[in-house]
Amino acid sequence: MYNSITLIGNLGADPDIKQTSKGGNYALLSIATHKKIKGEKLTEWHKVVVWDEKIAEVLQKYTRKGNKVLLQGRLTYKTWEKEGIQMKQAEVHLDRFESKMEMLDSKSESKSSQNEMDDFGSDKTYENETNEDVPF
Repeated sequence: MYNSITLIGNLGADPDIKQTSKGGNYALLSIATHKKIKGEKLTEWHKVVVWDEKIAEVLQKYTRKGNKVLLQGRLTYKTWEKEGIQMKQAEVHLDRFESKMEMLDSKSESKSSQNEMDDFGSDKTYENETNEDVPF
């Protein structure tokens, strides 16, 4: 069986880069997706955890609040108990393998003042491709 989800939306805030206990970086994102029903724009918010360090680094360097991105990962659910009530939250995880991120803003639409963006161009895709040996 295969678990895959693709989101196209806007960053609700700058990527929040965190560090694992082993020293690796990961990113927390809030993504807004939109749809129109009877002329009314409805927004849904999605929590995204980027475990892929390379994608997290690109997000940190080249994206800001409001940028449009495409993210592909797997859908997970976090559960906990609060005041005797079972809680559940959906999250999208971009793992080290089988994840993808594309920046969809054109250079003219991007509000970023970072000149390094020119090195990558718009609509650049960052997929997790590695030639490392997998230890299993």
